[in-house]
Amino acid sequence: MKSFVQLNSEIGKLRTVILHRPGDELNYLIPPYLEYMLSEDTPHVRKAGLEHDNFAALLRENGAEVLYLKELFQEILKEEMVSREFIDEYCQKANIASKDLRSEVKLLLQGLSPQELQEQIFRGILKRDLSDQRHSLLPLAIDQEYPFVTEPLCGIYFTRDIGIFIGNGLAIGNMNMPFRSIESLLVKYIHKYHPRYQKDPVPLWYGFNEGYPIEGGDVLVLSDKVLAIGCGERTSLGAVETIAHRLFQQGFEQILVFALPKDRRFMHLDVLFTMVDRDKFLVTPSIANNAIDLYSIRPGKNETLTISKEEREIKTILAEALGLDKVLFIPVGGGDIINAPREHWNMGSNVLVLAPGKVVAYDRNDISNQLLRENGVEVLTFGGCELSRGRGGPRCMSMPVYRDLI
Repeated sequence: MKSFVQLNSEIGKLRTVILHRPGDELNYLIPPYLEYMLSEDTPHVRKAGLEHDNFAALLRENGAEVLYLKELFQEILKEEMVSREFIDEYCQKANIASKDLRSEVKLLLQGLSPQELQEQIFRGILKRDLSDQRHSLLPLAIDQEYPFVTEPLCGIYFTRDIGIFIGNGLAIGNMNMPFRSIESLLVKYIHKYHPRYQKDPVPLWYGFNEGYPIEGGDVLVLSDKVLAIGCGERTSLGAVETIAHRLFQQGFEQILVFALPKDRRFMHLDVLFTMVDRDKFLVTPSIANNAIDLYSIRPGKNETLTISKEEREIKTILAEALGLDKVLFIPVGGGDIINAPREHWNMGSNVLVLAPGKVVAYDRNDISNQLLRENGVEVLTFGGCELSRGRGGPRCMSMPVYRDLI
């Protein structure tokens, strides 16, 4: 019987993946708070769901088992003990404005069925949901414009960020932005209690309460020996240091750290480049032009780390890390001064690899997709005009669990 988890590359044939079909929670994105809610616009929710269905269908047609996060979550909530434990921790972690209000939220959640609880957590709790308490709870009595007691999980369709499978284990994302901070709690409980994990225990490389932010969009598993991790707006040096110590004990030999600008255009490493074949990368100009500082971490003596700044070209460093003579960079938007930033903004570099040299991409990035094809990469496309309003692409929307070895 094969292990439930195997993730030793970016490009091995995808066998199991966790997705979330965007749903009612997106109806709670409201224009005055879009920046805080980490979205560029309010998507058409029904169309976003249909776009996501097309994405999932492509994965299934190419041999991947698609698991849905909300179904995994609902399944564990059927156990009353798990449900109670989750509600207790949710109420502690969800930034509820007062102790008395927290108690009322707990009472509300405890009265729900597993499906109702899942739905309530995803759409968040509105002040109006507790309106009968408005004269006894200070945060409700003093009217404030922001309508939520707990946040809706509008970004959870970007499952990549909240759970990072590496080797045979899992690093739980610790989200840096307050609006998404509670999403990873679901991954913690699925890992702790879902039967798939109980039958085949999965080591935990990084837990929910570690304290240093890390998000899966910043982590690329280049091989069974080498990771690339971006540090910038979303992922911290403290998290990288912690993971380096733990993974070096498991046989990893190197972590390449990309020092990213703290800018939304560079929010994750996978919006700058993705590996698409054994020796091919789809890259934005920042990577192609060596505009990002790069550091190498290796195991040192007595469980220390040896860190060095790389002065060589990124191409050379990646080739060496993969044991190759050279690698090919395929430029997003052709590297053009107009087309490159346009296709970068619309996630032209953020493709999901289905197998070596075979990717799924948004259909809107015509230039990048054509260049991939001209360089021997098979490109399957789907429409993502609504999905992309949240500033994420196919890689962002997927949490790979199992890939074949290459």
